[in-house]
Amino acid sequence: MKILSDGSDLEGVEKVEDIFYINLARKSMWILDSWPKTPNESVTYRYFVLALNVATLVGGAVYLRNNTGVLSSFELGHTYITVFMNCITCSRCIMILSREYNEVMLSFVNKIHLFHHRHKSEYAYKTHIFIHKISHFYTVYLLGLALNGLLLFNMIPFYNCYSRGMFRDVIPANATYDHSVFYSVPFDYTTKFKGYIAMTSFNCFISYTCTSYFCVVDLTVSLVIFHLWGHMRLLTYHLANFKKPASVLESNENTDAIKDHSYTQEELKEVFGKLREYIRHHNLILNFSSEMSNAFGPALLAYMVFHQVSGCILLLECSQLDMKTLVRYGPLTVVIFQQLIQISVIFELLGSSNDKLIDAVYLVPWEYMDTKNRKLVFVMLRQSQRSIDLKMMSMLTVGVQTMTAILKTSFSYFVMLKTVAEEEQ
Repeated sequence: MKILSDGSDLEGVEKVEDIFYINLARKSMWILDSWPKTPNESVTYRYFVLALNVATLVGGAVYLRNNTGVLSSFELGHTYITVFMNCITCSRCIMILSREYNEVMLSFVNKIHLFHHRHKSEYAYKTHIFIHKISHFYTVYLLGLALNGLLLFNMIPFYNCYSRGMFRDVIPANATYDHSVFYSVPFDYTTKFKGYIAMTSFNCFISYTCTSYFCVVDLTVSLVIFHLWGHMRLLTYHLANFKKPASVLESNENTDAIKDHSYTQEELKEVFGKLREYIRHHNLILNFSSEMSNAFGPALLAYMVFHQVSGCILLLECSQLDMKTLVRYGPLTVVIFQQLIQISVIFELLGSSNDKLIDAVYLVPWEYMDTKNRKLVFVMLRQSQRSIDLKMMSMLTVGVQTMTAILKTSFSYFVMLKTVAEEEQ
């Protein structure tokens, strides 16, 4: 598996599903069954995963209720984090079950992916290769990160049990088994070996599911945004390099005399066709971004709330500064904050491309056109004022500003929680 692609892996590819990174992303979705389905395909497994995640959420919430006031804030911090993570898995599971999600993903595979637009021009092909390289690297990188995070999340409790001597014939007195996730269940899994095996097996499966809901869904959203950004680059380039009249291109004199340099009748027909094509292309982008907001908006809002809450709790856990705590929570803290920064920067990349499109429309040589084509330029100019920023529930835009506000608030809440936790001790 190559981390970087030079584009040679596209040779012989005849459909989007055959592209390596798309195929890799599709295989990584098997545990979620989140690849878009046709209306005739069964979604029973998706409901099973939802029921499993809801049961896990209830078990974790009951554990919190039973141990609040019994365990310290530091000890309960881990369960708070896992319960909040489980809330995100449930929200994303519901999103995957929605009709809007399935339609958006089918539209991405069948219409939006730049593989379908690579033949439009030489620049379209170059953009397709450029986005392909970014998408390939990001897919391999994020799935590798998810695998490492999954191993650390489950191996650290195993190591803690080993270091305590919990796998000996006679376990130490008053010692308990450590787990990656804790729940309230009708059997003892903290002191009984059989209970430990059963809970560890379940935690391995549910943590893999949770990791997939975080990383694989983030990967899916990011790949869609990369290609939408590629469409904006393509449209901006075509408008900024709109062909001028042949008389202007052939003349070396001052082109201020507009009347002497107008499009010919044949050129005006070509201009009309090009402008209509670009307006349709922009409509495709706008409609798809609107569909994305409907499909991903509620889940992204829950995701931002999760980052707001979990960020300060993770900082609180890491503030103990002992090696055991840092090994357990340090990587998770880095991954959580990194995910927030990554997704925000990617969305900001898309939002900022709209300003370049507006500038490109202004560069269109409308002064050489007739009234009919100038009206089309006016339509494109008005249409370009519509933002393609993805909004969460039509309220909040995903981007760097939102990320900055979340980080600032997380640090403020962390200071407050740190004070409260110290008073408890």
